[in-house]
Amino acid sequence: MPTGNGCVADDGGVRIERIERRAIVSLTVSRASIDEARRRLMLAAPLRTAGSDPASVWLAPNRWLLLSDERTADSLIAHCESALDGLVHCAVDQSAAHAIFRLVGAGVRDLLARGCGVDIRPTRFRVDACCRTRLAQIAAVLVACEGKGFECYVERSLADYLEAWLQDSCHSGDLHAGCASG
Repeated sequence: MPTGNGCVADDGGVRIERIERRAIVSLTVSRASIDEARRRLMLAAPLRTAGSDPASVWLAPNRWLLLSDERTADSLIAHCESALDGLVHCAVDQSAAHAIFRLVGAGVRDLLARGCGVDIRPTRFRVDACCRTRLAQIAAVLVACEGKGFECYVERSLADYLEAWLQDSCHSGDLHAGCASG
């Protein structure tokens, strides 16, 4: 996964950080082209992430998010156009449409469990796992990262709501010393 702006856990609690500058491209391929597209771009398997920069996050059988902290969305789209030549596909810049939160710390799984129905125990939702779910009653994509961390992708227009919910949830009950914003 791209590394974003960096994040450090806060005294064993949960640290909440927005990642501001990341290129996000939504890639959809025709059902007939799924296997070939996965091979050409080394796209993630179902419910997984793959790669580092760019990384791919599986969303559906024929859909992924491509993520980069180093490349622009335009360069990711151009790469898709070149690599998928001859395959029916659609690559669209979604960078402005999504807000990204990085959540790190010992209490992060407890925090997420308060707002979603996904089994995020470490034995079930391992590093590089991802899923689409509802978090705090809004659509979200969760990605398990290294070091007791998660990334959460939501519609940008709902980011303030989710950040407030995350903060409130941290401070209502013991989540290993509460939360800090980054």
